[in-house]
Amino acid sequence: MEDLKRIKTMVSLAVYDKHYGDKDRKITSKYRRDYVYLRGLSMRIGVAIGFFIVCGMYYLYELIVKNADVFEMINKSTIIEIGAALLIVLILYTVVCSFTYKREYEQAQRRLDIYEERLKRLNVSGGLKGRKISVKGKDNGRVISDASKDDRNL
Repeated sequence: MEDLKRIKTMVSLAVYDKHYGDKDRKITSKYRRDYVYLRGLSMRIGVAIGFFIVCGMYYLYELIVKNADVFEMINKSTIIEIGAALLIVLILYTVVCSFTYKREYEQAQRRLDIYEERLKRLNVSGGLKGRKISVKGKDNGRVISDASKDDRNL
C-alpha cells in the first residue's frame, strides 16, 4: 500500500514537471515585484509600438486615400490627442496586466509549494539513503547531502 502511494506521488510529480515545471520555476526564480515589473514593462513597450503602428496606418490612409494635407494633420492638438489616447491605453493595460501577472505569479508559487511538499513526502517515505531532492538546489534540482558526496565523486 505504501508503494502505491509513492507511485501516485511520483506520477503527480512527473505530471507537474511535464505541464508546469519549467514555466513555474522560471516565473518564481524572480521576486514577485520584479516579475510583475518586467512583464509589465515588456507589455507596455509592445502596446506602445502597436499603438503607433495603428496610428501610422490611419494617417497613411488619410494621406493616400483621402488626399489630406500633411500640415493640416500634424498640429499641436493632434499630437496631444494621440498622446492622451496612448496614456489612457497604457494606464488601462498596466492596471489589468499587473493584477493578471500577480495572480500568475501566486499560482505558480502555490503549485511549486505543493510540488515541494510532495517531494518532501516522497523523500521521507522513500528512504533515499541521505539523498534529498529539491527543486531549488543545484545539479539539475538535486541537493545531495554530505553522506552521499562520495558516491557522486566515484
